[in-house]
Amino acid sequence: MKIRKALYILPAFSAVLLVSHLSFAATSARLQVSATILPFVSFNATQHVTTYQVKSEDLKRGYIDLPNAITVHVKTNMNGGVPVIVDNWGEGKVLVKESGTGIFSGSSFTLNTVGFRPNTSISKNYDSRIVLPADAQEGVYPLNITMTPAI
Repeated sequence: MKIRKALYILPAFSAVLLVSHLSFAATSARLQVSATILPFVSFNATQHVTTYQVKSEDLKRGYIDLPNAITVHVKTNMNGGVPVIVDNWGEGKVLVKESGTGIFSGSSFTLNTVGFRPNTSISKNYDSRIVLPADAQEGVYPLNITMTPAI
């Protein structure tokens, strides 16, 4: 008689365990998560022109243009653009513009990243204009331009 009773109790106990396990597995919870993604920029500027020659016609004009003087390589997650500051450690003020585009800007510009996927490598060439100081003379001058992302 004890064996028969055990045969009835064992399946009933198994059913209770199975139902209780399923009820624990069926519970759900809502979890709200927030994250802040910080802007990043990987920036490298390669200067192709390291010297420039000033001639009499450059002195009359007041400046000298250097096409494709710099190539910029950038990776970023910033969709609107990367502000860049330009400095010249030599004579004269440096203005830059993207090669093949409109007018020269000042000593800073925004590298346009609109339309590029985040973390995609972007390469752009830039022309330089050296605005000669009033006391400039004919000769060969070193050119040492630095470009720094301003984020």
